[in-house]
Amino acid sequence: MDEVTNMTPEWVQNAVRKNPCVKLDSGNVRTCPVRLSFPNVFTRGKAIPPAIEGKFGANLIFPVQADLTVLKAAMAEVVSAKWPDAGKKGGPKLRSPLKAQSEMADRWSGYGEEGFFLSCNSNSAIPVYDTRQQPITDPDRVYPGVWAICTIAPKTYDVGVNKGATFYLQMVMVIADDMRLGGGAASPSDFAGIDIDASVSGESVFDNEEDAAAKLFG
Repeated sequence: MDEVTNMTPEWVQNAVRKNPCVKLDSGNVRTCPVRLSFPNVFTRGKAIPPAIEGKFGANLIFPVQADLTVLKAAMAEVVSAKWPDAGKKGGPKLRSPLKAQSEMADRWSGYGEEGFFLSCNSNSAIPVYDTRQQPITDPDRVYPGVWAICTIAPKTYDVGVNKGATFYLQMVMVIADDMRLGGGAASPSDFAGIDIDASVSGESVFDNEEDAAAKLFG
């Protein structure tokens, strides 16, 4: 990410420290600052066969400094509720939605050799706000590379042999501009308390959230 950003490491570190990932009362997760890649928040993206209709959504690129414990706990909570034997001998093999940035680094700018990203979809257009919690409707304001804080909803999927956790994109708050990257019942009150210029961990079925994610998703 460092090669395609105007932000200093100090700015990123402070933004992430002041605004960590948190679990909201709704059960959704509010992310730390992320960069958006392939944002399709106002209109659907291109359909990927065999799908006949594209999806709303975006890739959320997490800084390497980000603490993802809350995300992993949310994943563990929803999959354990659906598959109680997950992570145990004979239990289902689940896929994690957290992907290594290195999988994309050789093809798309903005992805590094370290860190993770999430591909988050939505069934409808996604509400976007600025830091004053005013709606943004101009598509040019939400481009690949912009910094944002998002709310995402943890869900499970079960399609044939493919099972696991995923996150649906609920809302986006644009917090800062940056270099453009190549390639391509919501309420704005969820963003109250954002501070730009202590993570709340959900109760896990395991004693340690990191161990929970490792056992469930490998």
